[in-house]
Amino acid sequence: MTLPDDTPVDYTPTVADVAALIRARTKDKNGNEVGTFTPDTRPTDAQAQEAIDHALVALGEKVGEIGEMCWPVARMAATYGAAAEIELSYFPEQARTDRSPYTYLLNRYEQLLAGVEQCVLGNLPSNADDGLVGGPARMGTLGVMSGVVYDYYTGQLWPVVPLPVPPDPEPAP
Repeated sequence: MTLPDDTPVDYTPTVADVAALIRARTKDKNGNEVGTFTPDTRPTDAQAQEAIDHALVALGEKVGEIGEMCWPVARMAATYGAAAEIELSYFPEQARTDRSPYTYLLNRYEQLLAGVEQCVLGNLPSNADDGLVGGPARMGTLGVMSGVVYDYYTGQLWPVVPLPVPPDPEPAP
């Protein structure tokens, strides 16, 4: 995958990265476990690359632009997403009967996706030498009040009318 200016992103997993998670799926036509996807495996290396591309698109749609600090967790999320897609696409009968690691891969993908989101928002520990344990926590929202609310609370919307002061209660006899 590349950025719009044709700069490659470093969070794209390789076919070998995905194969490392589902090594049993790297068997060739003779049943030999190859260890990575090749033109002789099911899925092939080209089909595994398609799953990687799909995982990267899904990642981008979910979290938007991913900064360099978040690339390691984004790469891991895309790796698990591609592996889960391969399990569901090429071995659906096994995924439905829990005879595949699909559920585990999907759960791990969702956890990592949440980690990517938090990293993009700046809520994960930083590696910066800023003296803060765990790094600063920031939120992805901005607290802003509308102009009308601001004007109301500052008395600029209309003149503030003082409330009448209640009379002192009479003492009890």
